[in-house]
Amino acid sequence: MAYGNDNLPEKKSDQFIETSDFGFKPLWNLVHQMDSFFNQFFNHLDSNLLPNSLQVDTYETESDVIVEVALPGCNRNQIQLEIIGNRLRIGIEDSIQEEIKYETHTGRKQFYSRREQIVSLPYTIPEKDTLVTFQHEVLRISFPRGDGERRYLEISE
Repeated sequence: MAYGNDNLPEKKSDQFIETSDFGFKPLWNLVHQMDSFFNQFFNHLDSNLLPNSLQVDTYETESDVIVEVALPGCNRNQIQLEIIGNRLRIGIEDSIQEEIKYETHTGRKQFYSRREQIVSLPYTIPEKDTLVTFQHEVLRISFPRGDGERRYLEISE
């Protein structure tokens, strides 16, 4: 009698044979928990190793190209935008200066960071028709789609 094999896939005859009545569910749960732990660990590690990357979402409507960037904790004065042909450079600068007074002396802490992302788009970005908003910590850049004709290439066999 096997215990706890409800969620395991049905065994085929060419797979290994169960040699005990214990079942594999406890082992399966352990492996699943270890897998979850390492996935969470490496996701957290990845976000700490790449702190300068920005989360950019680009999509098109029938008439516009829209670029959205989540910028938690930022304000308007930290954002720099630059148009370079069909590329958009998004830069965020953060600078903090703090003075700390001790009993014997005064110290100063300074912190500076810069994050930057360049987004390549399929159309030239018209500066005069571009609308930029920053609300609820989300930067939104919208501009009309270009009239450029798209052509597709065929792959030969």
